[in-house]
Amino acid sequence: MTRIPTIRRTSAVPLIALVVISSLSIVGDEAASMSMVLTAVNQGQTWMVTWFSLALAIPAMILAPFGGAIVDRYDPRKIWGVCLALQSLCIGIAALQDDFWSRIALLAASNVINILSSSAAFALLPKLTGPIRIERANSLMAIGSSLAYLVGPALSAWIFGIVGASLMLGVNAGTTALLAATALVLVLRVERPESAEPESWNLFNGVRDGWRAIRSSAIVAATMPLLILIMISTSIEAVAGVFWLRQISGSDTLYGLVLSCWAVGSIIGAYLAGTKRLAPRTMLLIVGGGLCMALAILAEGLTTIAIIIGMAFVIGGMGNGTHNVGVRNMIFQQIPQAHTGSAWAYYRMLTSTSVAIGYIVGTPRTPGDAQSMVIVAGVCALVGVLVAFVALRLLRLHRRIPTSHVTPAPRDDADQSTVVSN
Repeated sequence: MTRIPTIRRTSAVPLIALVVISSLSIVGDEAASMSMVLTAVNQGQTWMVTWFSLALAIPAMILAPFGGAIVDRYDPRKIWGVCLALQSLCIGIAALQDDFWSRIALLAASNVINILSSSAAFALLPKLTGPIRIERANSLMAIGSSLAYLVGPALSAWIFGIVGASLMLGVNAGTTALLAATALVLVLRVERPESAEPESWNLFNGVRDGWRAIRSSAIVAATMPLLILIMISTSIEAVAGVFWLRQISGSDTLYGLVLSCWAVGSIIGAYLAGTKRLAPRTMLLIVGGGLCMALAILAEGLTTIAIIIGMAFVIGGMGNGTHNVGVRNMIFQQIPQAHTGSAWAYYRMLTSTSVAIGYIVGTPRTPGDAQSMVIVAGVCALVGVLVAFVALRLLRLHRRIPTSHVTPAPRDDADQSTVVSN
């Protein structure tokens, strides 16, 4: 029997290092993204922001299933570090370019490679939790990303006027390289996770097997409409909400404070989702979190009072945090370990597709259209919540599956040492 390194079972240091460095890398990503958005805005082309977002989303949307199949078949430890290094290289080259579209092409390539690195990181997470429950580990990852999204945009917008886009892209290349170095150190302490069967394997069969593993879970199928509609809704709001909130806030400072309320709420929600009381209630986290988000976006569209929108955003952010943790928990609980890479890649594909749809739909034709588009976004999210609620109720009645507790999927003879104790 292979002896498992003691640090993996007794130390939380690898997980904490991963949370900290990943959060720093997200700040770098936000710096790069903000630099490109502000560059587009400065050129006076309103649709350039949408084109930038689509250029990142569409290649990832098309290639995500193939990336997930590769992670399922090969060693995610090697994929993680190598792909992060390639991402850093693409972003670094982009920093040296002067042409806007050349930068977009390089960042799109980095985003495609990110499918492999993020799917590998997700598949490896149970090996890096040490004594921490996987639900709390997911919660910590969500807290770290929420903090990064709170700090990143405001810091990036301020720095852009001082240093410009090239240096901000260079910072992103540096933070990604730091994450790559961290990944290389962390994977030395873990064994390879379970992989897909090597016999007669090919890429297209791997894509098919990954989709089959997802489709075979009735609970994942029941929540799929909600996941799609929530992501479309938030993407519509992300575009239309910029115009609407700036219109009613009256100042950039108040606008920034209102936006920060959502990020603060998401930190609180992500923490609560990792508690022992709420962590097992996966469907409550997903559906209840979606409901909070839907109501917050509706409140944004139906009122013109910034302080009311700010309070609604705290609640919506809490729902966002619990929803994100719930989705991560559901994948680990419902998908066999050999296909968690594909599951995360397909989720990324859904995210990219929904973002593309939301950005196209949410771009106002005139500034006066912004409020109505925000209301449409809230209704869209609310429809997703209702569909998921009905689907889960029917599933419970027909199959007697509780909606508050999800039974973990069979792990295909997975190593029992990956089960994390309290």
